[in-house]
Amino acid sequence: MAIVEKVASNLQLTYSMGIGTDGKEVFKRKTFKNFRPEVLDADILAVASGLAAVQEPALSEVRRVDESVISDLG
Repeated sequence: MAIVEKVASNLQLTYSMGIGTDGKEVFKRKTFKNFRPEVLDADILAVASGLAAVQEPALSEVRRVDESVISDLG
């Protein structure tokens, strides 16, 4: 049986940078790494909102990316 252990969480913010020369919307991503895995989603969203309030580009999306180690100790 596989055993899954969460080891870290990352916060990924996506910003809308405007429209490119090809007419498509351009995005930029910024990742903040190594949040403790037990941090609540609401707390990560609060951090993202605080960061967005002091930055110029419009925040388009907030993602939580969890990292896990999978092992078979059976």
